[in-house]
Parts: sequence; structure tokens; C-alpha cells
Amino acid sequence: MSQEIKIEKKASEVIQPLTGEEARLAIRARQDLSGASLRGMSLDSLTAMGAILRKTDLTAADLSHSLLVHPNFYKAAVHGAAVHNTVLINADLVKTSFKESDLSNSALLNVDAEEASFEDANLRNAVIYKANLEGATLKGAKLANARLAAINVKEADFTDADLTGARAYNVNWEEARVPPTILPQPFVELPNWAWVLLIGSIFGGIALILYILFRGKKKETEKV
Repeated sequence: MSQEIKIEKKASEVIQPLTGEEARLAIRARQDLSGASLRGMSLDSLTAMGAILRKTDLTAADLSHSLLVHPNFYKAAVHGAAVHNTVLINADLVKTSFKESDLSNSALLNVDAEEASFEDANLRNAVIYKANLEGATLKGAKLANARLAAINVKEADFTDADLTGARAYNVNWEEARVPPTILPQPFVELPNWAWVLLIGSIFGGIALILYILFRGKKKETEKV
């Protein structure tokens, strides 16, 4: 788990964007938006690296179709938000609440979501790879047709979670505090070396996409 940090700011110290566009610019500039309120703001199709959103209120915000690399959502309130078709890479989601949010068709790659809440969240068709879900709450979560691999589910609660059609690899469901009623079927059995090549190619492709995206943004900045 990330170290416990006290994030209490005086009102005058909090950077508070007034519009969605201001919030986009602040996030892309890696400004510290800890404690800010971005409730209901439209932040869709956002590409950013190192976003600082600790204890930020993102209730009902739209973060769909986004690519966020190394974002910090520590203890953020992402309730009822649109986070579908979004890719989160190396994200700090410790104690973040995604209660009733839509994360369908999204990818959570190498994320730390210890003690996070996905209660009643929509994770249909999501891909969750190399994630720490220790102590997380997934009560009533909809994980139909999700793909789960290399996940720590120690003390996680899957009460009433729907994993219909889901597939899993390298997940020890016995460590969960409340495992799913129906366990996901395994992926097609492959030798370890094949998994290494497959996962390596996936991350290689992601790295190439990131390079192209951020290289393009750098060139645009230089022109300005």
C-alpha cells in the first residue's frame, strides 16, 4: 500500500479548476489537484501522465476514452463516474472509491487498488492485469466477460459480484475474504514462456502507443 499521507489543505491552497477545460490543462501540466472538486466535469478523451488527483472529488465526472499513465487517485471519490473505455497504467488507486462507476471495456494495468471500492461498479469486458486488490470491496460489481490475470485478491470481498463469462489466470481465489460464488473459468492453458512473450508484446505495443502520443504532443508544444 502507498504510504499513508496527510492531504489536508487550506481552501486557499487548493488548486480549484472552474471548468472542465481548466481541469484538463491542470491535469496535463501535472498540477497538484489534491482536494479539488471536479464533480460532473467533462474530462473524456484525456491523455495524461502523472496526474495528481489525491482525495479529489470526481463524482459523476466523465473520464471515458482516456489514457492515464501513472495517475495518483489516492482516496479519490470517483462515484457514479464514466470511466469506460479508459486505460489506467501504473495507477495508485489505494482507497479510491469507484462506487457505481462505469469502467466497462477499460484496462487496469499494474495498478495498486488496495482497499479500494468497486461496489456496484460496472467492469463488464474490463481487463485487469497485475493488480493489487488486497482488501478491496467488489460487492455487487459487474465483471461479466472480464479478463483477470496476475491479481492479488487477498481479503477482497466479491459478495454478489457477477463474473459470468469472465476468465482468470494466476488468481488465488482462496485468499479472498469472500470469493465469487461462481469462479471464472481459466484462460487457455499456455506454457509460462508463452505467457511471457504474450504479455511482453502487449506492453511493447502500449509503450509504442505512448511514445507516439507524447512525442506528438511534444512537437505541438515546440511549434507553439
